[in-house]
Amino acid sequence: MSDTMKALVDRAAVTDAIHLWSTSIDSRDWQSMRDLLTDPVHIDYSSNGSLSGDMPAEAWITRLKSLYGFDATLHMVSNLVIKIDGDRAVCTSYVNAMHFLKDQGRELGAYACGVYIHKLQRAGDRWKINSATFVVAGRHSGSEAFDTAFARAREIAPSRSPK
Repeated sequence: MSDTMKALVDRAAVTDAIHLWSTSIDSRDWQSMRDLLTDPVHIDYSSNGSLSGDMPAEAWITRLKSLYGFDATLHMVSNLVIKIDGDRAVCTSYVNAMHFLKDQGRELGAYACGVYIHKLQRAGDRWKINSATFVVAGRHSGSEAFDTAFARAREIAPSRSPK
């Protein structure tokens, strides 16, 4: 395979990994997320008032399960800029993360836009994410609405989680 073809194949595989990150979250496909992550994985959502640090992949997946509290989520990525250096890659992209919840006659929404910075490493014939950083640019309905929606979703997630 030529260097140009190899570069295109790698770029497509990195793009697929980034899209799988989002669709795994939205479809609650935790096995796909497990397969996508290195263990441990570095997660940094500190710009959104959340955690930052290295953790077991399963700890990140457990944290994502709070999303069961929402009726639906949509994480849309665009403007992917991919830099590949051997067996390592960095993908910077825009993200529009929307979280929807109808609860007790009210509709709660947690909408955040920003930039994802994913670091990946080659693992055999695929790419795995070893670091995910979210840099918030803003929240459509403001921080208070975002925090209220997430707090309520965390409260009701255990009752909605599959047994």
